[in-house]
Amino acid sequence: MQTLQQLLKQGRYDKELTTRKLAEVASIDQALISKFENGYRIPTRKQVQLLADILELDLKALLVAWYKIKLSHSFDINPFAIQAISEILQEKGIDVGKGAKKEEQISEILDELEVLKQKLTSLR
Repeated sequence: MQTLQQLLKQGRYDKELTTRKLAEVASIDQALISKFENGYRIPTRKQVQLLADILELDLKALLVAWYKIKLSHSFDINPFAIQAISEILQEKGIDVGKGAKKEEQISEILDELEVLKQKLTSLR
């Protein structure tokens, strides 16, 4: 699974756009485009939607990657937070699996979040 930064950079490369040209087309500062691609800044949801449109990227994939970053910044991911999230999902009628499968899914989510945290920490 690619990160938001990777998706944006690859989308720009695929469209053969420089950061300057993308900034011009999107009316977003060139330095911000670069910071989005390097993980130093998180675009707004509106900016993600605009960039998806311009770069002809899958909006769903971009938003999932964006939410992963936002959530990893917002929560201290620990067993209690995982249980709370699981209960919220159950209350909303969303099945995250049962027994070993549930534990495996939660473990995969935690692994992905840990990788994201490490990447973000290394960028600072």
